[in-house]
This record gives sequence, C-alpha cells and structure tokens, in this order.
Amino acid sequence: MTRLPIQTEQRYKAPTAVQFSIFLANRVGQLKEMLDFMVSQDVAIVGLSIVDSTDWAVIRLVFQVSEKGKAALRKHNTPFTESEVLLVRLSGQESMAAVCGLLLRAEINVHFAYPLIVQHQGLPIMVFHVDDLVASREVLLRHHITLLGEEDLSPGLTG
Repeated sequence: MTRLPIQTEQRYKAPTAVQFSIFLANRVGQLKEMLDFMVSQDVAIVGLSIVDSTDWAVIRLVFQVSEKGKAALRKHNTPFTESEVLLVRLSGQESMAAVCGLLLRAEINVHFAYPLIVQHQGLPIMVFHVDDLVASREVLLRHHITLLGEEDLSPGLTG
C-alpha cells in the first residue's frame, strides 16, 4: 500500500470562530451586569453586537477564547446559542464592499456583520454570519481575502 505524502494525509482546518447569541431582558443594567461577570471570570470579549427591541435585546459576542466564554455563560446561567462565523481581515484591497461583492456573486447571503473591537496586525476585522460557511471560505480564499480563526485573536497577534 502506497502512503500519501504527509501534507495530504492531514485534513485542512479552516479558520473558525464561534459567536454566542444571548437574549437579555431590555432592562437598565442587564448588559453591564453580564459584562462585569465576564470581567470577573477573566473572559475577554473581542466582539459585541446588540440588536434591541422593546422587551429583549439580542447580544452577539465573540470571545478571545470561546470555551472560556462558554463556561462563563453557563456559570452565569445565561442561555445562549452558538454559531460559526467568518472573521475577515480587511485592508485597502479587501474592503467590505469587495467582500460583500464576492459573496453576492457566489449567491451567498450575509445575515449580519459587525466589527471586532480588536485588530489583527493593525488591520480591522469583521465578523460575517453567512448562510454557507464552506462556500464563503472557498470564494474568499480564492480571492486572497484573509480569514482568521480564534487562534488569531490572542493578545500577541492583535493590536
């Protein structure tokens, strides 16, 4: 039996990040209390988006270390959902319009997007939640768009 070269035996691991969505009652102080708890648990939040309604707010969070954030949410008894998202590093050549144009041409819907509060190598990072992660990755990588994973959010790499 002929063995394949080592580089083809290993599967490619696509850059990946997890977003947590939580529902908070739309009452004064709810967000601050949850954020204070995350600080007390030494959980670094690198992305935050809030969609407000009369009674509830949907808070979308990206943690520097998703497992640590998940454990803190559980300890706080906060119900949440998880979804895989794309982290796209933008530059002069890779503007949001260009990224959205590539996804549009591939007929991929962007459900929502928001910036992270950290940068990667001095460049901004956008979170994209799309309807087809695999196709999105292929299209963006084919066009030399830099995709990041959670491992790229460590303090030494951001700034």
